[in-house]
Amino acid sequence: MLTQLLTALVLIPTLGFVGCVFAPKKRERTIFSVATAAILLELVTFVSLSYQWLSAGAKPVSTSIGALYTSLHYSFFIDFYFDRTSAVFLGMATITAALVAIFSRYYLHREPGFKRFYCTVLLFLIGLSLIILAGNFEVLLLGWELIGISSVLLIAFYRDRYLPARNALKVFSVYRIADAFLIAAIWYAHHIFGKSVPFSEFSTLSSAHASQLAILGLLLLVTAMIKSAQFPFSYWLPRAMEGPTTSSAIFYGALSVHMGLFLLLRTYPLWQGSDWLRITIAVLGLVTAVIASSITRVQSSIKTQIAYASITQIGIMFIEVAAGLPWLALLHFVSNASLRTYQLLISPSVVGYLIHDQFFYFVPPPERIKNTFLGKLRATLYILSIKEWDMNTAMSHYLWKPLKSIGRVFAFLDEFPVQMFSGALFLIATLLTAVGVVPTTPKLAISTTAAVISIVFYIRAYATKNSARICWNLIALGHLFGALFLNLAITGGSKYLIAYGVGITAAFVAGHACLWYLAIQGESTVLRNYHGSIYAFRRLGHFFFIVCLLFMAFPISPSFLAQDILLSFIPVGHAFQIVLFCFAYLLMGVSIMRLYTKVFFGPYKASYHEVAYRSS
Repeated sequence: MLTQLLTALVLIPTLGFVGCVFAPKKRERTIFSVATAAILLELVTFVSLSYQWLSAGAKPVSTSIGALYTSLHYSFFIDFYFDRTSAVFLGMATITAALVAIFSRYYLHREPGFKRFYCTVLLFLIGLSLIILAGNFEVLLLGWELIGISSVLLIAFYRDRYLPARNALKVFSVYRIADAFLIAAIWYAHHIFGKSVPFSEFSTLSSAHASQLAILGLLLLVTAMIKSAQFPFSYWLPRAMEGPTTSSAIFYGALSVHMGLFLLLRTYPLWQGSDWLRITIAVLGLVTAVIASSITRVQSSIKTQIAYASITQIGIMFIEVAAGLPWLALLHFVSNASLRTYQLLISPSVVGYLIHDQFFYFVPPPERIKNTFLGKLRATLYILSIKEWDMNTAMSHYLWKPLKSIGRVFAFLDEFPVQMFSGALFLIATLLTAVGVVPTTPKLAISTTAAVISIVFYIRAYATKNSARICWNLIALGHLFGALFLNLAITGGSKYLIAYGVGITAAFVAGHACLWYLAIQGESTVLRNYHGSIYAFRRLGHFFFIVCLLFMAFPISPSFLAQDILLSFIPVGHAFQIVLFCFAYLLMGVSIMRLYTKVFFGPYKASYHEVAYRSS
């Protein structure tokens, strides 16, 4: 019975999502009824599961509903795991989702994106349920990616504006770094344990691999830091609140921002024996709490204040986990998520009150900055906090701008003859490999070279400001040389490479067809500006978004499974190749999402006005 209920907790929001997708756009009552019924049914199912789980002694429950793929070398099981941590997080998720869904009916009434909001919230709930109930790393990665995509869609909810589109891309870029570290951690865990290990077995395996688990714990820590906006990645959270206030409440006040904490709690048996890692987690949490607290006190935006206040509390939760007090971290999570949801939902009313109060009763403070050491120190901290300790500037200066500078060096790759020559070079290398001409000894060097070439194409795709079709070609060439890298780096993975190639090729052709259609309709696809083409081509924009997900080997695509299997073939002694792959994975996703947001999001070239549903 517990297995059926665990499966139902994932299927219910999925059915709700499908129902909302096919509901008429202007039928707000129908959309609300379908979405709310799914969320409330999810809540009732959770209560039923919790009752049976508590009646059975509240022991951890592990179950498998089947294998997506299995072989002698690799197995991808759909495993679910339910314990105290899952109960707390899933209970908070269903209750918060129900409150936000009901509140949003009135808050977003007559918004053009009413249907889109509920569809995205249900997509988010699917991903959240997969993460919380995941019984292994592979299932957790599925949910992790779904949360990232749904976050981008809600940040860019007001997609006809410049800032939401720009910040959606910025947040996705940070999320992609976390995804790359998570993939590296999954690969390393597979080679440590020799198989895909269920979470239920972590406590029994930790003692046998103590020296290697510290490295795995470090990879997971970086993933958790980014997802929970810990220093120096805290800057993305306030920028993620460009969407509606209700989405900010459920995503960045209550649930999504705490997924880093959940990852640490779920993998706690793995790294709890590493003293230096626990000290590192505690120090990072303390630094984040101090810096985020100072930023909270001086920000003028109420959403930014709440964002950094939440980051402060999550930093303290990291300290509690490091101190061996996971039960306290869970209690702290429930308290913080409840408070931030409430604060964000009432924030519009609070802003209205404060504007009125300031207009009539504001008196400037008489205190001035004193010309003393302490006075200057206070002024320095104030300026640093106003600028959010320049975290955004530092990330841009030391990561993204150097990549763009490198990309400009390879501007010649935009030329069509160069792209044709690169494609021919790939075909020749593939044929030589297929007939066995490539000797075994330099295979490592050749595969590494192919990976570097793949990265160069992705960097240029990220930096180019020319036509979107040129960028699409660059990304495709990056895929080709990435496939060549995997072909040379592993042995016996030909059928998986074919599956990977078929999925990528189909997406490439479909994407070119979409971009060609926009061109013949007179739409600009030059990547210098945001064009907002989704206003005039809404269905095409939605279709092209799905194509982009397929092109980046998203979990809904067959290429994802093939890629996941191929990675497992790379031996642990070639860790540098995994570093190259993860870097290419990061750049590929950011390049594709940049292309999509530039073409379809932002202000449209023609002036337009909202039209009432019916005349008064």
